[in-house]
Amino acid sequence: MNTLAFGAKPTVLRCSRCGKFVDWEDARLQVVCGCRPHLDLPPVRVRPAEDRDRRAVNELFNRDFGRTRLIIFGEELHLDTADVVVAEMEGDIAGALAHRVRDDALQILALATDPMWQRSGVGAYLVAEAEQMARAEQKPNVLVATTNDNLPSLYFYQRRGYRISEVLAGAVARHFNDQPSVGFAGIPIRDEIHLVKAV
Repeated sequence: MNTLAFGAKPTVLRCSRCGKFVDWEDARLQVVCGCRPHLDLPPVRVRPAEDRDRRAVNELFNRDFGRTRLIIFGEELHLDTADVVVAEMEGDIAGALAHRVRDDALQILALATDPMWQRSGVGAYLVAEAEQMARAEQKPNVLVATTNDNLPSLYFYQRRGYRISEVLAGAVARHFNDQPSVGFAGIPIRDEIHLVKAV
């Protein structure tokens, strides 16, 4: 089995109802309305990662992906050397987004949020920063890749205007010798899905 393929995440999520931490495979989706109580959250500060942030950033990526080397966009990438922006809340690194510029797009390589700050806007702030960087680099698109099981990611990006642009059927399973591992909510991980947003 190729342990570099993305998917099979050991991610810890936080239950929106009781606050308990949940393993990726044990998580479930549920339909809810918008009745969540309003919380006054501290401000989010987004900035480029500095050398002193590297340890905290790598811990976030390791917790979310189980490694800092991923196979994504058809190649092996090392998140520990990638360009990264971080989100700070109350002086702590609450999230990180790895990215690179390619052809006509800024590619989001990885997005990780500390479970304590999930659903606080950290991911949205980081993605908005990636979109701003794409405009500054005069790249017309932001591109992200995820897997077929990653329903939270598909939900998150589509709500922010991203559209599915390509489905690479079986691309992830091939890295596992066509024996897909189990991902979110027990869904077999098989396909790489690309989403794009024009900025």
